[in-house]
Amino acid sequence: MKKKILLILSAALLFTTACILTAPVQPTEVPNVNSSIATSVALTLAASGQAPPGAAMPTPLPTMTASIPPTITFTPTIALTATPSVPMVSVSVNTNCRTGPGKVYGYIGALLIGEKAEVVGKHTSSNYWIIKNPDANGTCWLWGYYATVAGNTANLQEYIVPPTPTPTLTPTPAIPLAPSNFVVNHVCGATMQVTITWTDNSNNETGFNVYQDSVLEHTAGENITTVSDDIPFVAGTPIEFSVAAFNGTGESARQVASVTCP
Repeated sequence: MKKKILLILSAALLFTTACILTAPVQPTEVPNVNSSIATSVALTLAASGQAPPGAAMPTPLPTMTASIPPTITFTPTIALTATPSVPMVSVSVNTNCRTGPGKVYGYIGALLIGEKAEVVGKHTSSNYWIIKNPDANGTCWLWGYYATVAGNTANLQEYIVPPTPTPTLTPTPAIPLAPSNFVVNHVCGATMQVTITWTDNSNNETGFNVYQDSVLEHTAGENITTVSDDIPFVAGTPIEFSVAAFNGTGESARQVASVTCP
């Protein structure tokens, strides 16, 4: 039995070996160096525009030129400001309008920021415009330092400076007339109670000054004709009272009276 098994194994081994020995051997692929070089040369010549020997020149591809759209330039629209048909003036600072060029002339109006007025004349040397008064009928003179005039001023009339106004003098008031009928009524007690009265003889007084021993003690308003007081005293010593009318010009003569407590 063992011999039979050994024989079978030997036969199988011989069969396998025969199969291996009879299998065809695949050749190893060797790169064709000459073919690679030729391909490289052909590509180089084609790139330079030359055909390899025996080959036709390839048809060159058309050159593509990029088409760049033109840049669109927008032209800004210019807003035109209409020129006024008559010259108009405005100011950057509220400006007085007078009867002539300067502060010696009377104030008769003003041109304020945001207002406009028509210009009817000019005085170039003093930089004044003559305009229609914004606050009343007629015209007035506007200093041009803060002014802006829009419109054609070439044909405006050159005005002549008006005469300087004569200042109005306020007469100095006369000194008021002195009061009369000056009376000092008194009552003696722990203190002296006095009532002083007089007659107002003037019509232009500002008031009345009442004095005690030449020291101003009271000032009464105009048309007042009495004051009262309660003052200390020394028995047997007279106290002098006086009154005078006064205004901005001066003081009238004083009316005097003396009283004594025993």
